[in-house]
Amino acid sequence: MNKNQLFLEELKYVVENGFILNEYLVEQLQKKLGRSSSLIIEIYQIFVENRHILPFIDDIETIVYDYIICREMTRAKTFYGATMFAADMFETTQTYIKCKVDQYRQSSYLKISA
Repeated sequence: MNKNQLFLEELKYVVENGFILNEYLVEQLQKKLGRSSSLIIEIYQIFVENRHILPFIDDIETIVYDYIICREMTRAKTFYGATMFAADMFETTQTYIKCKVDQYRQSSYLKISA
C-alpha cells in the first residue's frame, strides 16, 4: 500500500470507530502518518459527512480523489485544475490521480446497462 492509501485507511478507521478528532488525536496522526493537521481535518470531515457509505468502499484512495475533484469542479475549477489541486493535496502527480479516477469511472460495476 502506498502512503496515501495508508493515510486514508487510518482516517477511515478513526471515523468508523467513532473517535472524535481532538487536538491529541490530530498530533498522534501527524506523527504516525506524516501529514499536516489541515489535511487530516479536511479528510476527516469528508469521511464524517459520508460515514454511512464508508463500510462499502473498497478503494478509499480513488473515491477520495474523485470526491475532491468533483467538489473542486463545482467551485468553478476545470478538470485539470481540480486534478492538480488533489495532486498537490496528496503530494503525488496529477497523472497518478487522473489515471486512478479515470479507471474508477470506467469500471464495469459503475456502468448502467439498459
